[in-house]
Amino acid sequence: MVEYKGRRIQVADGDQSRECLALVRKAIDMTAELPPKQRALTSEVKDLRCSPIPEARRTNAVVDNTIGIYTMQSPDTPGGYIRFPLKPGNLSAADVAMSLMGNGSYAHWHRAYLSARQKGPNDPVARKYHALLTKSDVKAVLMAECELMENDRVAVLALGLGERRAASIGKRMSVRGCP
Repeated sequence: MVEYKGRRIQVADGDQSRECLALVRKAIDMTAELPPKQRALTSEVKDLRCSPIPEARRTNAVVDNTIGIYTMQSPDTPGGYIRFPLKPGNLSAADVAMSLMGNGSYAHWHRAYLSARQKGPNDPVARKYHALLTKSDVKAVLMAECELMENDRVAVLALGLGERRAASIGKRMSVRGCP
């Protein structure tokens, strides 16, 4: 395990994992270029893992661009981590930084659910976040997707990834009916 700027990065043996570690470190450095809200999301998850997902543990995983996967035992269990299962040679640090941000949103929602749940199982905020985390309410999922896309659009502009890419995200937002 490697500690880097407040995160713990677990690395399996092999060249692919070492390449993943270098890419994750570069992505963490790149998050400094993001506006405060998006930057805060990138640091929501402190446990990062550069290794493939074991077959037996592929449930309850939420995927953001399939670059990094936020995984939790269940919505009712604290903690979660982001696993980077793909071959790093196919990714850029900017893609990984945006994945840290998107998966950080899920971690933020997970923490908000756990906090609200302490008020009781019928707390409306707890029900909202539980529906979002379990994808059991289409309206909650749509609003969450809109939030994720807006964060992506802001990050694309902040990281200098191009107006065309930002416009593409804006078009997807429009098609989805996002505010």
